[in-house]
Amino acid sequence: MLLWTIIACNHTPPAVPTPAPVATDAERIELTTRDGVALVADAWRGEAGAPAVLLLHMTPTGGWNRTDWPTSFVDGLRAEGWWVVALDRRGAGESGGEARDAFEGEGGRYDVESAVTFLTSEGAGDLAILGASNGSTSALDYALWAGSEGLREPVALGFLTGGTYTENQNTLEGLSVPVVFTYSTAERDWSVAQMDGAPSSWVFLEYPDGAHGTHMFEAAPEVAGDLIAFLQGVL
Repeated sequence: MLLWTIIACNHTPPAVPTPAPVATDAERIELTTRDGVALVADAWRGEAGAPAVLLLHMTPTGGWNRTDWPTSFVDGLRAEGWWVVALDRRGAGESGGEARDAFEGEGGRYDVESAVTFLTSEGAGDLAILGASNGSTSALDYALWAGSEGLREPVALGFLTGGTYTENQNTLEGLSVPVVFTYSTAERDWSVAQMDGAPSSWVFLEYPDGAHGTHMFEAAPEVAGDLIAFLQGVL
């Protein structure tokens, strides 16, 4: 079994085309979850049928929100022609609801469902979900649940510093879609533990100078290009 394992200081980052200038103005959208929580997100539209990337920020209990994703990273995704949605998870930013419900119980997957329903109804194609810190919890919960509800299933997931919290409700067992794990050396233990028996499509990217969640983009700027390169291979 072949696993793509990269130690950032010992590799040449995958070549990524220089993004063309992209407007960063977002379309503010309002969503309602199946349990009646009002959410807000920023959306950038692509062509009909183009792939989509959903961004789930770090923990709502810490004050994180949809604006934590760097504009330069969003521009890089848009330069590929992909739809992008950056969601305020419940209890965060402009969204209603209780913050802890975003990663404990069923609320997190309902948040994701509302964004995916928007993308599907507007004509977006294949879906990838990137979750930072316990945004990874909601990404995993939705991915393992969507099929049973007849919802669009993601073709790939990305965890920016996954951890034991990622598996609050569900374990990774049975997850077969491509996954990219990005993590600092200081927080490598949980991610590295997933290598045992992992599908060959799972990618492990370790950054000695990295940081936690979306802080990774500043601490290890090559993360943005590495994530886009992974997404280019699955979307």
